[in-house]
Amino acid sequence: MPIPKFKQQLAPDFYKAKNMKYLTANEKGIALLLTVIILSVIALVAMLIANIVIIQLKLSGDINDSVAAIYAADSGVEWQLYQIRNGVSVPAPTMSNGAAVSATVTGAYPNFTIKSLGSYRAVKRQFEVNF
Repeated sequence: MPIPKFKQQLAPDFYKAKNMKYLTANEKGIALLLTVIILSVIALVAMLIANIVIIQLKLSGDINDSVAAIYAADSGVEWQLYQIRNGVSVPAPTMSNGAAVSATVTGAYPNFTIKSLGSYRAVKRQFEVNF
């Protein structure tokens, strides 16, 4: 059955595709190859994005630990200053989050140095204060 001329002008590709019944062997292989390449690229992009997200999550956890260690070191400095100014011996402060602090004083009043080391999990931060 011939295709009317006005239909050929409106959508010639549609009628050609409708009359095609099968793809050749080469065309099937190319479709498979293109599918594999596209899926590989999508998988690669997904793995790269996942890697970036995992690294950022680890860094944000380290930042939180670092902040806790800094506050512990600051507490150690304040603890030593309190002992020096009031002339008393007070036990080391205990942190409710599990952070640890150790502080040492070298020198004598009015010229002394306080070194305070705060640690939380695997992160350690130290302050050194000179007076």
